[in-house]
Amino acid sequence: MTRTAANSIFLSATNSSPPIEKAAEPPDSAAVESDFVIILAALLCTIISVAGLISVARCAWLRRRSRTIGQPSAHRGLKKKVVRTLPKFTYNSSSGGGAAAECAICLAEYADGDEVRVLPQCGHGFHIECVDTWLRSHSSCPSCRQILVAIDVPSKRTTNCYC
Repeated sequence: MTRTAANSIFLSATNSSPPIEKAAEPPDSAAVESDFVIILAALLCTIISVAGLISVARCAWLRRRSRTIGQPSAHRGLKKKVVRTLPKFTYNSSSGGGAAAECAICLAEYADGDEVRVLPQCGHGFHIECVDTWLRSHSSCPSCRQILVAIDVPSKRTTNCYC
């Protein structure tokens, strides 16, 4: 075969291949704009959600902090020094009085000579052993749950939370 014959075979082989397709056309501008709008909307929602969660967490943290600064919790016990200052008396059944004749903690009736501690804010009385054990872990009356010791709270507002 001669050179021209080989070239003609080569050319005929390349011409018989299927025609090359045109390059893919870019998507419509409307489709691109709608995708862009959806992405922007999703980012906006994410930013708003994160900002809301941060403000809720900050508010909860400030409230927790103000509780420890403010009034004592009923679940914290009193110091022994404070418990010892609470009034006590010796029970005498003949004096009677309008007081209850049993300890609301142990449910035992008072006997003559029992030492009874009376809580000053509410006037409830309990066996000294019973109420002292209670007051080691709580700062409220076992009967009415009134907090016994009030701490002076500064009048200045300590938080900026407006929840």
